[in-house]
Amino acid sequence: MSVQGLPGTSPGLRAAGWAQRGRALVLSRSNNALTVAAAVVIIGLPLLALVMPYPHSPLAPNPNAVAVAPNGTYWFGTDGNGMDIFSRTIEAAKLDLPISLAATALALVVGVPLGLFATSGRVGDVLMRVVDAFAALPTIVIAVVGIQLMGGSALDVVFAIAVVAAPRFVRLSRAAALSLRSARYVEAAVAIGCSPLRVAFNHVFRNAYGVVLVQATLTAANALGTIAALNFLGVGAKPPQPSWGGMISEGFSMLIRGEWWASAYPTLAMLLAIGSLNILAGALETRIERVERAR
Repeated sequence: MSVQGLPGTSPGLRAAGWAQRGRALVLSRSNNALTVAAAVVIIGLPLLALVMPYPHSPLAPNPNAVAVAPNGTYWFGTDGNGMDIFSRTIEAAKLDLPISLAATALALVVGVPLGLFATSGRVGDVLMRVVDAFAALPTIVIAVVGIQLMGGSALDVVFAIAVVAAPRFVRLSRAAALSLRSARYVEAAVAIGCSPLRVAFNHVFRNAYGVVLVQATLTAANALGTIAALNFLGVGAKPPQPSWGGMISEGFSMLIRGEWWASAYPTLAMLLAIGSLNILAGALETRIERVERAR
């Protein structure tokens, strides 16, 4: 029984107990609201780009409205080519977010099975040495070289980011498999003749999928930052196709002249998306911890 329920407890202690419960309830509700807001951002931005009628074309320049400051007609202003920053910022979400999520999904699908089956044997040791070699190389360098070799389309960016991100899932799933290999339910499954494939996915992965999902969310956030860096360097999306990194790069020359809006708004949009993915990762981790404590 808690202190607040003990007979003879002082009013001061009871009041402190109720205050602590109230704070916990407020924090819980605020965290839930923040998680919902983050999910709305990640899902809503690409949907908004698909269904929203833009006030101005995101691809067509207006030579009569070059470098216009934010106003009632151009909400986020225009860039040095006379293109609407607001429309281009929303349009960029239709490219950057799906690419980051698709690359993360591909890395997960490839990396998790490799990690689950790399727990023993010569093949597993060789695989982990290859993974370590990839992890030692700079992410941007691998992505730039891969994209340039493949051609530079959106699909090429997905594959390049997936190659960079897959080693994280290999390591994570391998660590989970090694930690759970000696668990009694895994030993029992092996003893009754379950196949290695069934043991890996029905008994090992089912008890480690939570950490994999958290890592997937964090990887999507990292992938979004990598995509922006690539576009900033001119690799990936080609003008006039908008991308957050490309817009930030184009706005730098305007920033020197004090025209801050061309790079500020795409930067805020990118940070909002990355922050939302990190919030979702934190919420998933908290949820998993609660489930583990309840077992």
